[in-house]
Amino acid sequence: MTNANTHQFISDESVSGQEFRTLRNNIALQVSRDDIPVLLMTSATSGEGKSYVAANLAASFATEGKRTLLVEGNLHRPILASVFDLKAQDGLASLVDVALESVDVDKLVVDTKINRLAVAVAGESLADPAQLLASAAFKEFLQQVKTKFDIIVIDGPAMADASEAGLIAELASGVVVVAKADGPSKRLVKQTIAQVRDLNAELVGTVLNQA
Repeated sequence: MTNANTHQFISDESVSGQEFRTLRNNIALQVSRDDIPVLLMTSATSGEGKSYVAANLAASFATEGKRTLLVEGNLHRPILASVFDLKAQDGLASLVDVALESVDVDKLVVDTKINRLAVAVAGESLADPAQLLASAAFKEFLQQVKTKFDIIVIDGPAMADASEAGLIAELASGVVVVAKADGPSKRLVKQTIAQVRDLNAELVGTVLNQA
């Protein structure tokens, strides 16, 4: 499935492993009532492996046969172009100040070397991602990709690092909180879960990342 051009971030072993199969199946059961599920992956703080979990979960859905889109919602620290060895492109950052009728997802979505998995990268980092995430153009982007994919996974920012995670959570069908095994205290994780619930977003799972 993966090849030499795919970053070590994702491997055949990680995608096909029991952990991601179980996570994929558990999430699928909880969001099965949604026509096109939109999942936000977040964490209490940065550095907990959220992007690793998001990328491998998205790849796992793709290998199951679902048309899957991985969206880079962490516009402060974009890394997915590197993860998937993609050439530099405008990305989601190009939607800033774009008129609603000018949103064209075909220019923003790129197929990866993993069958049925596409990504929408951030492009350049933004000093104020909230300007994009709260925009009508970003909402239009999500509406358009829902017509092209079976599931959308958003690799979002950490809750403690940026208010942008809250903006994405309000647009998502469900939220998954990732916590590193030797990461922040239980208090911070509980605080993050409380933040998700305060946003009236549906918490569909928590993941203890031991990678």
